[in-house]
Amino acid sequence: MTAVLSGGATYSGPFFQVTRETTIDELGPLWTGWDHRWRWHGWSYWGPSRSTLTHYTGRVLGNLSGPDGKMRCQFRLIRPSSGMAGGGEGRCQLPSGAIIEATFPPT
Repeated sequence: MTAVLSGGATYSGPFFQVTRETTIDELGPLWTGWDHRWRWHGWSYWGPSRSTLTHYTGRVLGNLSGPDGKMRCQFRLIRPSSGMAGGGEGRCQLPSGAIIEATFPPT
């Protein structure tokens, strides 16, 4: 996944569509780069636990790297059976801690 912010900064990295079959181990790359303090601060259910799977089933999660560090994202898909191509909306948290709303149209 790649995100380009209005100021031109580009973030990219893996994303995961969470389903009922997803395991905590499969989501391991989501926690990469988030030290213990950032892992939990300001972002509910962000961590390797059963509650993460329950809360985010049916959504897409991303852990993107950019010029200032990591940006984490969560999206609710418009058409889950189409994956990211079906469009979605959600939010991302920048390395500064600021939260931005994000949308992407169906392709």
